[in-house]
Amino acid sequence: MTYRLDFTVIEKAESHCRYALSLHNLTDQALHGWSLYFFISRCIDPTSVSVGTISQIGSYSQLSQLPPLMANGHFYTEFTMKTMPFNLHDDGINEAFITLDNDSDLIQPLKVHTTTINLDQDSIERYCTPLPSIGCDIALIPQPNHLTRLQGEFVFNQFTAIETPPTLAQGAINWLSAEYKKHFNEVMPISPQGNIHYHVNNDIIEHGYQLLIETDNIWIHASSATGFVHATSTLLQLLPTRPSHVVDAAYCLPMVEINDQPHYSYRGMMLDCGRHFHPVDRIKHLLDQLARYKFNTFHWHLTDDEGWRIEIDAYPQLTEIGAWRGPNEIIAPQFSHIDQRYGGFYTKQEIRDVIAYASDRGISIIPEIDIPGHCRAAILSLPELLQDPTDHSVYRSIQNYPDNILSPALAGTYTFIQTVLEEVCELFPAPFVHIGADEVPKGVWTDSAACQQLMADNNYRDPMELQGHLLRFAEQVLQAQGKRMMGWEEATHGNKVSKNTVIYSWTNEEAGLECVKNGFDVVMQPAQATYLDLAQGYSADEAGVDWAGKLTLDNVYNYHPLSTLPEQNSARQHILGIQTALWSELINNQSRFEYMIYPRLLAVSEICWSKPQHRNWDDFKARLKGQLNYLDKAGINYRHCE
Repeated sequence: MTYRLDFTVIEKAESHCRYALSLHNLTDQALHGWSLYFFISRCIDPTSVSVGTISQIGSYSQLSQLPPLMANGHFYTEFTMKTMPFNLHDDGINEAFITLDNDSDLIQPLKVHTTTINLDQDSIERYCTPLPSIGCDIALIPQPNHLTRLQGEFVFNQFTAIETPPTLAQGAINWLSAEYKKHFNEVMPISPQGNIHYHVNNDIIEHGYQLLIETDNIWIHASSATGFVHATSTLLQLLPTRPSHVVDAAYCLPMVEINDQPHYSYRGMMLDCGRHFHPVDRIKHLLDQLARYKFNTFHWHLTDDEGWRIEIDAYPQLTEIGAWRGPNEIIAPQFSHIDQRYGGFYTKQEIRDVIAYASDRGISIIPEIDIPGHCRAAILSLPELLQDPTDHSVYRSIQNYPDNILSPALAGTYTFIQTVLEEVCELFPAPFVHIGADEVPKGVWTDSAACQQLMADNNYRDPMELQGHLLRFAEQVLQAQGKRMMGWEEATHGNKVSKNTVIYSWTNEEAGLECVKNGFDVVMQPAQATYLDLAQGYSADEAGVDWAGKLTLDNVYNYHPLSTLPEQNSARQHILGIQTALWSELINNQSRFEYMIYPRLLAVSEICWSKPQHRNWDDFKARLKGQLNYLDKAGINYRHCE
């Protein structure tokens, strides 16, 4: 260790806090003409810095104009952030480096060791969810509508085969065969004499299924491809985590009769791949688990300020430039990998492969291309098309960017939106495309003569009407491609999109209720109950963020969407379903990825699938006990409940 950075809370108030930063030079060489670079999640008041000058883009901060740092000496400064107090270690400074001012290309950054933030608070014990000592005999999650336990067992082994199936069941069989190979390391047989029978039964509700396990046969009935997948997910959950007979690797399944169907038609998870890039293998592994727990939608957040992750033929710059960030890249580092180039993107062929993989598992993939905000990666990649040098509007996004909003007064903006959305529509077969539309800050477009003229030409009074203007254009582009537009709740701002737009409510329950009452179809995704990037407990060492509070497993499970809206209220027909989300500012490896998702994902699955009257917290915990054996076998780094 040659340099060490300590970060300490020295004053706390409800709306602002003061911090001390100490940098220790543990070498015998003094530093002259140097700057310190680091990540911090919130905006530093530049007028409050006691020594040095701060500049920030997003989370990337540069402290410069610093005095010499003597050998075996230290540098000290203080500053204020006008936000709620930190109370998690993840709020601190986790990466930093030093450069000499004559190293303008940052060729030789000096690594700095960062210590855990001193929060100046009492320690809190780790939050636990005690589980029963003995789990359920049949530990299915989500809870089926009707399950009858029969006497006897079915022996599942290398001689088990699928009867020649109907075409409608092919995706489910592809998935079952892939799982069979994991158990037996060989291809699953298909023959007219097979003892797993997939039958089409048009009397069963779409997405529902019937499963009957007898001594010698397994019978699966459904009327849709997704119904067959859901039955298969139940069958896979009934497989023990270890064979009952080691010699012939036989698995004994309990004999059961199940009649089941989902409570909500939309059961989704959103994954943010803009802030950190998640490789294809990680996504496929997640899709396996989503299918296992009967989710049917994967919302793929592909673009953001910090990275553009989808190949667009018309604009190769979006991935040549926009997919990468680093100290010497056009896009500055953010969140992690502070002193190196970082990024990645998905080719169209990789996306087609993921779509096919998801389809076999009954999962539809909805792409998200965020507009008009969260567009910094696109704007910096295509400045000739998307930048207006005459726009002098001053604003800061919530993530601390002054230059991340598309201009509604530029012809290039409309060319960009149409071109990108048409390529996205061609690539993704789902009937929906999500266009973001969230977090456009105040101040945007206010000091642009062209934007003001556009407002005057259309008799607009509020700058937010310009957002509606852009979104209405995007909706028309999507409609021409046979797609339905989706957006975050801010898509309704400006009052320009049609009621055909599906709204995702994320800030709170009340926002979703308002959209439902106004006639929009809504997917409920309130951060306080569904955001998996929120910390899972109250102790400082919990991984995650807490801007919307802490989100424990029991808080997730006890979420009842729009519970204040009576069951008989006709507005309830506009609630399409539930979605959970993992935002990835702090998710940069597989271990943390899994830790934040599991086991809370299982609680969300039951909210989505099971009827409210069938949900019971104590019963869920007993079934979760059995599911943890599977997570252990699968090598998933879940957060332990106890």
